[in-house]
Amino acid sequence: MRRLPIAIVVATLAIAATAPASAQDFTASVGTEAAAPQKKISMFQSAMSEVAIMRYRAALKLKAEQARYWPAVANALRALAREPQVNEAAVRRFAPAASALFATLDEDQKRTAMGLVQKAGLQQYASLF
Repeated sequence: MRRLPIAIVVATLAIAATAPASAQDFTASVGTEAAAPQKKISMFQSAMSEVAIMRYRAALKLKAEQARYWPAVANALRALAREPQVNEAAVRRFAPAASALFATLDEDQKRTAMGLVQKAGLQQYASLF
């Protein structure tokens, strides 16, 4: 029974590794069809957001005292992912949750966090954290 969760995690990470191309292909094939296919895209994006959030936490290698800040950061990331447009105003609304965690990170973790911000395409907003 213990192998099932590991298999699910591995499968989810494998899907996440191919997500950008798959999401683009799926979006292109859907075009401007009815609302039902758009809902499937939204569910797919939601699943990918959850995988990304798990990957971010793992990459940061949080210590026990830092982990208490993570739920607020994860919720902020989920809310940011649901935003119709990610711009400075949207990031500014969710930055306080990340700032509390960021203040507790050591130098290596801060470099990792800034790398994640850059990979997410949010480097222009890094000063808000």
